[in-house]
Amino acid sequence: MRSVACIHTIDRVNEMGYRALICLVLFLLIQACEKQPPPPIKIAINPWPGYEFLYLAKEKGFFQQVGLNVELLQLVSLADAQRAYTKGQVDGLTSTIIEAVQAQPMGGKPLKIVLVSDYSNGGDVIIASSPITDVTHLKGKVVGAEITSLGIYVLERALKKVGLSLSDVSLVNIEQSQGEQALLDGRIDAFVTYPPVSVAILRHKQYQKIFGSDEIPKEVIDTVSLSQEVIDRHPGLVGKLRKAWQMSLEYAQTHKKEAHQLMAQREGISIEEFDGILEDLIILSSEEQQELFDSADVLQRAVVSVCETMVYVRSIEADCDHYPDIIYRSNK
Repeated sequence: MRSVACIHTIDRVNEMGYRALICLVLFLLIQACEKQPPPPIKIAINPWPGYEFLYLAKEKGFFQQVGLNVELLQLVSLADAQRAYTKGQVDGLTSTIIEAVQAQPMGGKPLKIVLVSDYSNGGDVIIASSPITDVTHLKGKVVGAEITSLGIYVLERALKKVGLSLSDVSLVNIEQSQGEQALLDGRIDAFVTYPPVSVAILRHKQYQKIFGSDEIPKEVIDTVSLSQEVIDRHPGLVGKLRKAWQMSLEYAQTHKKEAHQLMAQREGISIEEFDGILEDLIILSSEEQQELFDSADVLQRAVVSVCETMVYVRSIEADCDHYPDIIYRSNK
């Protein structure tokens, strides 16, 4: 009888041990799931002083503080950021309104512009070699620009203001990273560019600015766009992103020297050059963001206007009169 009782006791102990093991495994799995951060929201970003406040938010942990896991994928140019989005490699991108308008016709997922970082008020420029001193002198010259991106838009608008058109110049597709060398080699006479590349080029005394985005005020709008899919998947995402943006702006105000030094180093320019560029930008606070998006028809009209220009220069094919509403509206 003792042996039978002993066997039953052993079986019971084994059963209890087995249950305890199962409970332990389940507990560890639950703990692992709870500690696992959500997949990052990947945003393609290119060098531009206005976008640096996003990096400042990342560096100072503001995204984490508002409950976002954001990964900023550094690329070389606007065109690179756009390609990353249209290829499905990222969930969103920083760009001008131009690349945002092009994204869907070029095969990208439907997106929404969710944040306007700034208006370029002189930051985007056309730089030319001597003796070209104004846009009228570009007639018959070789001009480098990113022809599927902001460059072609700025060039077309500059030429139009002086009664010229794209057919009056020899256009060469030159990406931002190649522009300085193309000028130095004499392959082009002028280049459509923006900081920090423009800063590097203007260090050479033989080059000068002949056109700036301040001559087409509020037409070059710098934005952050996210796919509709990722917005739907993360309720509250846009509000949190704007909150982190505002935290970054406020930090830069209260810790100006440190913040500007950090951002300037990332752009590869001096803090004095960075401060000078910021004077050519109109950075928008969260309050200004709210006002702008509350009257989002203003932005959508800009979208349609950009669409018409890009169709005119044959950058995209689209029905601009029925172009999708790509402005984020919190009430929709």
